[in-house]
Amino acid sequence: MDPQGNLDIGEKIIVRRGRVDSVDLYEVKENELELLEKGSPSSLQLNFSIFLFSIAFSAILTLTTTTAKWSIMTTVFVVVAVIGILLGSYLLITWLQTRTSISGTIATIRNRIPPEPIYIEDEETTESVDSADDQAPAG
Repeated sequence: MDPQGNLDIGEKIIVRRGRVDSVDLYEVKENELELLEKGSPSSLQLNFSIFLFSIAFSAILTLTTTTAKWSIMTTVFVVVAVIGILLGSYLLITWLQTRTSISGTIATIRNRIPPEPIYIEDEETTESVDSADDQAPAG
């Protein structure tokens, strides 16, 4: 095809198709698509929490393994450790409360199509068994 949309007769396009017996189409909401595209917005809180905990534990390790010449240096390491632990804990708790699981969103999308019943053929009768409701848990 040329840029104007006219078909160039000199080109032949070969289309090959493999048949499938069924196709499942899932409708996805805008916010679900954005979550799958960008990831959970609260993941930034988890990243900062891990960063702050790393800095705090490094400061604690430094305090326990070395002796400081100046008391101001000890004070700075203690302040860094306390602030790192407090802010890291706050961000971790906030992340735990607001996190949105991508696998949970995918499960929600998949559950929009109900499972197909499984048909068990018996010699006397044919009965339908729902694949999710009537099965006993393993174990």
